Amino acid sequence: MNSSFHHFSANATFVGPPPTFHQILAIVLMSIKIILNSIGLLLNCLLLWLIISNYQKLHKTFSILLTYTLINDCLISVTLLLTIKRIVQCHETLAMVFFGPCTFVSTSFCHVLDAVHLHALQNWILSQILLIGFRTAMLSSAQSFISMKRTITFCMLAWLPGLISLGLHVTYRFSRPRLLELIHRCYSEDFSYSYISGYESFYNSPIPFTIAMLLLPNIPHYFLAYCFRHKQNNDLKRTTMSMTTLRMHSTLRKVSTMKAFLPLFLLADVLIYFFCQLELLPPQFIEYFLGTISSSINILNPVIAMCCFRPYRKMFKEYYRLIISKLSAHPKVMFSEGSSDEVVNL
Repeated sequence: MNSSFHHFSANATFVGPPPTFHQILAIVLMSIKIILNSIGLLLNCLLLWLIISNYQKLHKTFSILLTYTLINDCLISVTLLLTIKRIVQCHETLAMVFFGPCTFVSTSFCHVLDAVHLHALQNWILSQILLIGFRTAMLSSAQSFISMKRTITFCMLAWLPGLISLGLHVTYRFSRPRLLELIHRCYSEDFSYSYISGYESFYNSPIPFTIAMLLLPNIPHYFLAYCFRHKQNNDLKRTTMSMTTLRMHSTLRKVSTMKAFLPLFLLADVLIYFFCQLELLPPQFIEYFLGTISSSINILNPVIAMCCFRPYRKMFKEYYRLIISKLSAHPKVMFSEGSSDEVVNL
């Protein structure tokens, strides 16, 4: 009886082959992606709540633009956490294998969420153009052109290209048997029991349009970033500025530099896919790194806003002190009315 028990234990312990390095690395990077997007979602929701609860005390135009960016950040995080996809590429074929909560509904639902994810990424890069354009206008003679109505109109116009892409991805039709057949040219794994969707051919899909919408907006973004920095340098050369104004411009230049680097994280994802599609990089780069690099954006964007823009930094500090004072049973009245110009002047 003991020998049979030991025989059973040995069989129960070593069931199946040990995980390969490929599988371990894929699981680790997928876990990192989930952690980054979870933290980013919490930070974005926190900043959104601070803006909504103190909207009357903030610079309303800038708050609208920042809210537009934060909504896109939240959409990126939520859709990625709901899908938790593994990206598989074989030549011109691209497939997504879903593991997230969306699988409790259907594969079609996962496909729609993935399309919303791409839609939010396109809106995010356009929202960065609006933010850098706003800051450039506030330092130039175009300041009088900025108004709440125009800002809302610009946000709606920036949403339209993403809606076109969303419609193209949602209405795209693929044959699951044909997709599995194409993927099995490069992978020996059995995907027949997986929640899988994708694009049979790169050239007959909405992907080229999506890549163009993620690449082309970088041109006006960095053009405006150059104009903004050039204007700052000219202002810093003025000898009549006070020390406070000089310090404000110096801080503003640091913030603009940090914000200008954010689209590069998204650009890295696009270039990885583009080079893998041209077969200049192995397809494992897509599976390992696509989406992992850009997940940092969802954390950095709200952190920069809360740390570098004075009104949002004050809100965060005051609510933090309020929570601490309540926990210590010594409540204090914390929030003080801030100037609307503080968003611009840091």
